[in-house]
Amino acid sequence: MTAPACTGDNEKATAPSATAGARVRPLPPPVQVRPEPEGVTLGDPAFVPLPGARADFGRLGGAVYRIELPEHWNRRLVLFMHGYEELGPEAHVTAPDIRRYLIANGYAWGASSFSSTSLIPGRAADETAALWDHFARKYGRPTRTYVTGLSMGGMATHIAAERYASRFDGALALCGSAGQTPAVMANVDFFVAGAFIAGVTQPELDAGTDIAGLVRDRILPALRDPTAHERFERIVLDLTGGPRSSDREGFSLEEDTNWRRGELLVAAHLAPNRDTHYELGPLSTVSSDEFNRAVVRLQTNDPLLRSFVEGNETTGHLRMPLLTLHTTGDGQVPIEQARILQRRVDAAGARDLLVQRVMRDASHCGFTSTEAEAGLEALVAWVEHGVKPKGTNVLVKDLRRLDRTFELSPRPGTPEASSVKGAGDRVVVRGQLTLDGAPFDAKWLGAVVRRAGLVTPCQYTLSPVTNGRYEITVLADGEGSGCGAPGAEVVLWTFARKKQLYSREAVRWPGNGATTSFDATFSTSSPQGAAPPTSDFAGEVFARNGRQLPPGTRIEAYVGGTRCGVASVRRTGNFSGYTLSVVGPDSIARCGRGATLTFRIDGRRATDTAVNEPSGHESFDLTRP
Repeated sequence: MTAPACTGDNEKATAPSATAGARVRPLPPPVQVRPEPEGVTLGDPAFVPLPGARADFGRLGGAVYRIELPEHWNRRLVLFMHGYEELGPEAHVTAPDIRRYLIANGYAWGASSFSSTSLIPGRAADETAALWDHFARKYGRPTRTYVTGLSMGGMATHIAAERYASRFDGALALCGSAGQTPAVMANVDFFVAGAFIAGVTQPELDAGTDIAGLVRDRILPALRDPTAHERFERIVLDLTGGPRSSDREGFSLEEDTNWRRGELLVAAHLAPNRDTHYELGPLSTVSSDEFNRAVVRLQTNDPLLRSFVEGNETTGHLRMPLLTLHTTGDGQVPIEQARILQRRVDAAGARDLLVQRVMRDASHCGFTSTEAEAGLEALVAWVEHGVKPKGTNVLVKDLRRLDRTFELSPRPGTPEASSVKGAGDRVVVRGQLTLDGAPFDAKWLGAVVRRAGLVTPCQYTLSPVTNGRYEITVLADGEGSGCGAPGAEVVLWTFARKKQLYSREAVRWPGNGATTSFDATFSTSSPQGAAPPTSDFAGEVFARNGRQLPPGTRIEAYVGGTRCGVASVRRTGNFSGYTLSVVGPDSIARCGRGATLTFRIDGRRATDTAVNEPSGHESFDLTRP
């Protein structure tokens, strides 16, 4: 672990006035960053620019970068910071999800790979500031610069909002932890809660050195008991904010990730819970006193911990407007992180510079692109016009009673999702499943609808399989084009043994709004099951001005004049795009393999084309002329 290369602006910059007009400011001294990457190779930063833009990419110190500049630049720059790359061997540059929106609206954007794939939010902020220096010297100082980031990049955005007021005018942090120590403690609490339920004692922990073995052979087997796992889940939810919307779903989505990271931190002695006093809430069946008496206390390597934390913490001393986005159910960066950040900022006297927005969603960073765009627009209005955006009070005692949330797309499980067009026609399918003759567990079960030779992904949400038992909701055609209707059939799919498998049987559509039973089998020797091979595409759908087209927009794929796939933009959930399966000649004779695919958006031909070749989901945005 290394200390950051830079500690921020030397001059004592103050937060820019939200109402002050743009002014020419001198360039600050360049940020000094490490000249070489740390223990990683650097990915190729080359990329193809969007129409009407030009690409700039290359090496900058120990990192690589990308910049995209529109022909009609509005003199504003957005710098994006990506998430944690899990100690991978190669560092990559990631474009922001709202890239098309930025270019269409005149914003330039830039991003760095960073010089490491470790958890380095402070260095990420520094190397992004260095990219700003490069940009300003090459293209001129932007009139306004906005810094944003996702996950670890969100944490880095919190740091940048304290550190780089001489470069950045406002910050948009997406799903970021409050700082390095709070981020670590979220994983540590997960580990010690599991150890508590498994009955791991302090002498037992201290006597061993194999943390991976302790998790694998002692803790996880104990948690396979449903009652024990329920107690574990309740403790973790209490420690991360208490009961809230989508909390159980979020816990399940991130359970494997949290075990992997918690195990790594404990084994590296970077888990400082020696003096932690745990306060449990209404979900737990154990008292706080009992938990504090029995919970294991972890040894730390103090010099390594100091190095790990140094330069990666927040203080709350904001120097520019900061808008954050969080989801209620995030199991990786729990909403408790937003509360910790709020308390730090309040204690630092910078409350007027922080607005936090919450969405009811189960996923880590579960925002639609339009919700991120709305966040940027609100930040720009705040910085440039003094219109402070509304936010969510995250310090309420009960997170089930938030004063407001900011979803632009209804999330499954909410009243709004039950009111979209066609919602009353969804069907419920339930039953028993086997894999190679035996019941199985799976995190994800989905459904496609076969109809008139076409195949369309139609699950409302992905569902779990537990000991072979399942229940899944499937969309009808009124909600998702190509989905259930008279004469259609439903085929199930799952991931098992590193393969996507389809059920060998199909069930007839039972009628809109109905519930039906369906026992099905999967076979690893026949992974395609009852579903034909398809070319799969997923992406977002845009007008020429960069705006996304609305939910329900119909998407069709054609080979010549033959329709080979149909879907529509999702009406619910945190993905504001489409998922389309295109069949081949074994389903519809003229849907030839290797043929050119054209696409129609609500009947109008899109500007994009593709090739009909069986593939996994390819990211493929569509544009309506």
